[in-house]
Amino acid sequence: MQRMKLQHYIDGEFRNPTNEEFSVKASPMDGSAIADVPRGTRDDARAAIDAAYDAVKQWSRLTSIKRSDYIYKMYEVAKSMEEDLINTLIVEGGGVYKKAWGEVVFTERLMRNAAELARHYEGEVLSSDSEATISMVFKKPKGVVGIITPWNYPLSISMKKVIHAIAIGNTVVLKTASDTPITGYKIAEIAHKAGLPKGVLNVVFGSGGVVGDEIVTSKKINHLTFTGETGTGRQIAEKAGRGLKTVTLELGGSDPLIVLDDADPDYAARLAVFAAFFHQGQICTSSKRIIVHKGIYDRFAPRFIEYVRRIRMGDPRADRNIDFGPLINKSQVESMKGFLEDAVSRGAKVETGGGVNGNYFEPTVLSGVDENAKVLREEVFGPIRPLIVVENDEEAIEVANKTEYGLSGAVITNNINRAMNIAEAVESGMFHINDVTFLEESHVPFGGIKASGIGREGGKYSFHESTYDRWTTITLRQRKFPIPSM
Repeated sequence: MQRMKLQHYIDGEFRNPTNEEFSVKASPMDGSAIADVPRGTRDDARAAIDAAYDAVKQWSRLTSIKRSDYIYKMYEVAKSMEEDLINTLIVEGGGVYKKAWGEVVFTERLMRNAAELARHYEGEVLSSDSEATISMVFKKPKGVVGIITPWNYPLSISMKKVIHAIAIGNTVVLKTASDTPITGYKIAEIAHKAGLPKGVLNVVFGSGGVVGDEIVTSKKINHLTFTGETGTGRQIAEKAGRGLKTVTLELGGSDPLIVLDDADPDYAARLAVFAAFFHQGQICTSSKRIIVHKGIYDRFAPRFIEYVRRIRMGDPRADRNIDFGPLINKSQVESMKGFLEDAVSRGAKVETGGGVNGNYFEPTVLSGVDENAKVLREEVFGPIRPLIVVENDEEAIEVANKTEYGLSGAVITNNINRAMNIAEAVESGMFHINDVTFLEESHVPFGGIKASGIGREGGKYSFHESTYDRWTTITLRQRKFPIPSM
């Protein structure tokens, strides 16, 4: 990929930042410069917000089928750009081909599903306590939606939020993560090539403290949707609360994968490797704590460690068969070093991994981890995974819930009764039996509880977040009123 010069996308036009300042986006593989990115200002953000605000009335008045037609056009453009999008995700995000391809295909499903569902997301007719009265509930778009997205799945997460918001009649301002700006630019290109009306989608680049803060605090934005780190989510919720904005927050997780003693140890090991280390473990719903029943540990752990050692690490630009690429930036590498040093200082044993070369951090398995170690108390957004031994199902549940997070979880077992008991008891917004923790489909309610977020996204659940219910009545004959006295 040649070095690119990016621009904001505001009111249907590509624009330089008002200050004409750019920062450099470096490749996570080798640190080479791959893009010059606008260093957005509050004025840039305000221009994008104003464009969305001015466009929302006309856009929301379009029939749902016309809005759907625009989204189908965006889908067709995205389909024609598949290879470009895949390469972008690999080059700027360090994702391997399998991850990038899967993200693009899933994004296309999101677009098709949103376009179709928008035509069938309806209100309802209610019974009325009054005679000769028709009581109705209409679904109304909230207006301008502010969107702030992360770097790990920058295309699918951004497009999920954008497409559902505009499909139901909102307009949007999108700020993508500073580590994946090219993907945000590609989303703007898709909208522009599809002929999306001016102001419906606006993309602004810049820091969270400047551009992000303007989006969060603007009085013209009615709803905010954010995916990212829990601490940032708390700050956004606090600021949004002052302006009485609604928010959807999909935040961090410390997702447990529980392996029971009746599971097939080889299948469980292979599943756990995928669940724990796909995309270098940089997934909010990645299995971050592997909780293993004592009765299967000696059969599961050696297999798991051996399969981890077979993971092929390398430059995903050079080989599409690579399993494991670099971490997104040096900050993430330093974070992983801190987690590893803390665990080892508390007595943990490194079963495999731990090596570092640039942004490449080997997939790492720990055993004998102290319960106060940071890898058990905080979200580990990278390739370090602890093995935790438990005596029984009850202890497995206790350990799984011993966290402030509640995003996803999973259990591997051949006993459906045990599986359902654990599924009911684990505190999480999502739970999966005999599969990985990071399952997702285009129409399901994706989201967490506790410190893992507020609200749900996907299909009609996204529509629910970005609309409000408006009650309307029609009285069919003259009524009698208590005053004035007649």
